[in-house]
Amino acid sequence: FELFDENLRAEALRVLDLEGDLRRALSRGEFEPHFQSIVRLEDGSVVGYEALLRWRHNERGLLLPADFLNVAEDNGLIEQIDWQMFALSCRDAQHLPEHDAYISINVSARQLRAANFDECVLRVIGAHDLDPRRVRLEVTEGALLENPDQVRRLLQSLREQGVLVQLDDFGTG
Repeated sequence: FELFDENLRAEALRVLDLEGDLRRALSRGEFEPHFQSIVRLEDGSVVGYEALLRWRHNERGLLLPADFLNVAEDNGLIEQIDWQMFALSCRDAQHLPEHDAYISINVSARQLRAANFDECVLRVIGAHDLDPRRVRLEVTEGALLENPDQVRRLLQSLREQGVLVQLDDFGTG
């Protein structure tokens, strides 16, 4: 025998709705970067900005990644969201108050699996006429360990073009 659990059914329907909303959000361009200032402690000047992912949902308002990221990862949409976010961040970097400040953008382990990741990054940066020296990629230690030889090659290639890499959430992986 099996017992029907209304809570499980409701959760499954919620996830299905969220998956549909995520697909529509990608096509409608509802994801947007919110830039958090990175300040030099010595003098309080802004040296960079971290691009933080937000979703401007048409019914639920501004959503934080915790509200949708797990579902996006489970259904495979996260990579598309990441690339859209990367392009938007590069586009919007031109309009930040500190024109010479860098932008810091999160990179997922999924993105680093692509053998041409470095080429894709440089293509997006170039499409927005952004100086590669103004871009810093944030990667987690777990992403670095998945395929260390490939990741080293990709990151070295980017470094040679001026794109720097920062370790994000060190010690949590």
